[in-house]
Amino acid sequence: MAPRPADRRSFHLSFPANLEADAISTWLRSVSGTLLTGPRRLLGVPSLVFEVRADEFGISYRLRAPGGLADFVVPQLRSLIPGSTATPAGEEEPLDQWTAAVELGQQDPRRGLGVVSAEGLSTSILASLQGLRGGEAVLLQWVVSPALRERSPAPPRKREHGVIGLLQGDGRWDEITDRRDKLSEPNFLALLRVAVKAANQDEAGRLLGRVRTSLSGAGTASNRLKKRVGLPSRIVQRVQSAEAPTLFPMQLAASELAALLAWPLGSPHVAGLPGRRTRQLVAAASIPRRGRVIGRSNFPGAERLVALDYVESAKHLHVVGPTGSGKTVLLANLIAQDMEAGRGIILIESKGDLFAEALARVPEHRVKDVVLLDVTDTKNPVGFNILQGSPYVVAADMQRLFDHLYPQDARGVRVRQGFYHLVLTLMMTTGITEKLTFADIQPLAVPTATQQEFSDRVIEGVSEVEELASWWADIRAMPKSKRDFYFKPLMDRTWQLTSRRSLRNIIGQSMSTVDIRTIIRKEKILLVNLGQAVEGKDTAGLLGSLLLNSVWSTVQGGAANPARPTMLYLDEFQDFLALPIAPADMFAQARSLGLAMTVAHQYLGQLGRELQDATDANARSKIAFQSSGDEAKNLARGFGGSVTEDDIIHLGRFEVIAKLATHSGVSAPLTAVTQLPVEETGFADEARAHSQETYGRPVSAVEAEIQQRRGARPASTRSTRRPRFGGPR
Repeated sequence: MAPRPADRRSFHLSFPANLEADAISTWLRSVSGTLLTGPRRLLGVPSLVFEVRADEFGISYRLRAPGGLADFVVPQLRSLIPGSTATPAGEEEPLDQWTAAVELGQQDPRRGLGVVSAEGLSTSILASLQGLRGGEAVLLQWVVSPALRERSPAPPRKREHGVIGLLQGDGRWDEITDRRDKLSEPNFLALLRVAVKAANQDEAGRLLGRVRTSLSGAGTASNRLKKRVGLPSRIVQRVQSAEAPTLFPMQLAASELAALLAWPLGSPHVAGLPGRRTRQLVAAASIPRRGRVIGRSNFPGAERLVALDYVESAKHLHVVGPTGSGKTVLLANLIAQDMEAGRGIILIESKGDLFAEALARVPEHRVKDVVLLDVTDTKNPVGFNILQGSPYVVAADMQRLFDHLYPQDARGVRVRQGFYHLVLTLMMTTGITEKLTFADIQPLAVPTATQQEFSDRVIEGVSEVEELASWWADIRAMPKSKRDFYFKPLMDRTWQLTSRRSLRNIIGQSMSTVDIRTIIRKEKILLVNLGQAVEGKDTAGLLGSLLLNSVWSTVQGGAANPARPTMLYLDEFQDFLALPIAPADMFAQARSLGLAMTVAHQYLGQLGRELQDATDANARSKIAFQSSGDEAKNLARGFGGSVTEDDIIHLGRFEVIAKLATHSGVSAPLTAVTQLPVEETGFADEARAHSQETYGRPVSAVEAEIQQRRGARPASTRSTRRPRFGGPR
């Protein structure tokens, strides 16, 4: 009866890095018993079809399996060759118009082909498929079916002596040994077709010859691959239908077939091979499907949403991914979910892209909760006076912060003492009616001629504070040049904040319109853009450290609710996590204080050893995007032995390896694909306008206030609108 090639399902294949022939052989053994091998074969030959197609654009792989068995064969492939994928192919894929085709069989199917190196043979075949020109294509099509089980021949007897032994020689001995070796593993009946598409028959012959030459690496004196007789037009028809023959001209051991399939064994240097894929890892049952959705598990047969619930989010999340990997999309999606859930959110980032993505996804019911601190918005700066609270506490806190930011200065008493006394003076003086700010530190310490009166009034305002009066007496006794030299290290550390107009107009406002305590307690949405592109990395990092220090001090004061944590997002967090508190202590305390931290950056190498160790130990959830080289090796170590360097290297865009905190502990590593970007809500402009109206002030009014406070003539008329402390009541 004619074979039945129909009713097959087709799959596009991809493979992991460092694919091994043994893994392919193991899979072939597993499927060898699933196809009919008894008398029922007379009703039709069940077969698998393996195809390797090459053209000018690259090399691709396809598997065709009987419809009723594909649900077994394909999962076995994914499980026994971890990292392989089998994606259903389209039912109506166009047929190639082949110029020529041949069928190959064996000289003696009972004998082995003597494959010395499976990896070498596979690479040789793949190399013959390189360098195709426009319009050219080559197809290798293997049609295989399990061979009936055979009993191995008896072991060869010791060679007889005498005339019979001499006549018999070694041939019979070698044949039996070869046959026994071949039958020691499952065998497959097989047929190979090679089809080519070219401009003419001569070019087609050249391409066919190149492939057949590479196949000659499989063969011995007693057995090799040989061309079958047949009409080329009829062979082309059989290629297009992937028809199984009535009689197969080959019998191959599983290990021989594994080499001849031309799957990319090892690490072949062959142009056009598809990118390697990461092994897919299943998501543990303990990982929830609802909450803060990370993405969708891509483990075949177990695809589902994976999420962090809000209780486990308080154990902190660490996200690592270089530019273009999908990190910003993931973070924006998490923020969007938190906003929709009514959570309090603080985002501090340097570059502005995540700031913009988060703002674009503010839901309508949260528009009035949005507070924007955008350094690049120079027309309507918000007010953030960092000199608020108990003077002695703030002065000591600021001194410790700058000691940590500039450890080279912390060893000198003069710099530390000077910084402490300057801040204390600004906060305790009675010589100026308005509250002073950190931006006033320069005109106080090293005033210009027009600022001298201001400096004198501030100093005289602490004449009743013995400690400060004595210290200032010594300073004022210095010649101007010596005084300038004395304060130079301090000015070198603070000039970015006091001299850059965009920052000075934020921290130089006497009354804060942005109140961190109110933001946390009322679960508002504070989005901070530090403006690194405009102000530079160092300046953005310094302002970020001051803001984060204020957030941390406020949280330590009990502003947050541990039962409903504030969600703190820090992108490129290493740039502004230089706080007086050790990173490990901050992570450890944040959970109990009601602060759920999501920290993100591009490379582990950006973190110092202390910060890296603290993050690894305390951020119980970790998500890694694709990386390479030593970075991939270091990331893999953080996931334990089940994740390799290659797994990290071969992640696709928007694909991640993660381990997530759950109610039963930290999960085993899993792979997932992050969600598509949450749709923009269309309320970004409304949220920005409301924030500017509520928390911002016209820049002319801000600069007039600063000049008036310092006793200079205002540059313009002061605004009649009074700044609000903490926004609307």
